[in-house]
Amino acid sequence: MWYPDEGLVRFVARYLSRRIGVDSYEKKRSTQRILDAGCGHGRHIVFLAEQHFNVYGIDQSTHALGMASSWLAKRGLKASLNVGDVTRLPFRDGTFDVVISYGVMDHLKPDQASDAIEEIRRILTDGGYLYVTLRSAEDCEYGRGKRVARNTFTLQTGYEKGLVQHFYNWEEASELLRRFKLFDVECHDERFPSSFGIDKAYQQSSKGVKGRIDLSSLDLDMKYSRWHIAAEKE
Repeated sequence: MWYPDEGLVRFVARYLSRRIGVDSYEKKRSTQRILDAGCGHGRHIVFLAEQHFNVYGIDQSTHALGMASSWLAKRGLKASLNVGDVTRLPFRDGTFDVVISYGVMDHLKPDQASDAIEEIRRILTDGGYLYVTLRSAEDCEYGRGKRVARNTFTLQTGYEKGLVQHFYNWEEASELLRRFKLFDVECHDERFPSSFGIDKAYQQSSKGVKGRIDLSSLDLDMKYSRWHIAAEKE
């Protein structure tokens, strides 16, 4: 995960700033500060900093933040990085014009995700934008791991072993964001043959399958599915 997600790139180009040249942009919206809530090692921090945004990041992992800091330094970029919990954000009300959160809320239990969304709403300016992704209940990994609550599992294998994974149907996703006005919703599905296995990202890692995987079957019966939602604070 060293590249920005295509869904986030589209969100930025559609609603914030569209790149139209090597170093020229069409500004869509005045944006003073952007927060990446759960920024990890910084793939989206780096992307946003390259677009000349004033970027902040927060994550619980000091190791990940150290990687992000080194990455930024090597690229000659700047961002404000903070250690913290997305359910208790250490920022004043109305600090940010935009908050993004990729692959974070669905690794929280639903009550924790609700707390985090309320915190994000608090720190957004009036009319501020939220871009969030949530794993869909249509995903082929649904049911993998130990069930701990409705649509919620603790993963027992793979590169995310030990993490909570909640899978959102549309009713749950819209309820989570009920205090926002949704203005862009997509569900991205990637289909692949079962010979690839379930945990694609793990198989592609250095700890995964060695050698070539047989993808000759055209039975695309596996599906990776994720909601991509853009919303406005009302």
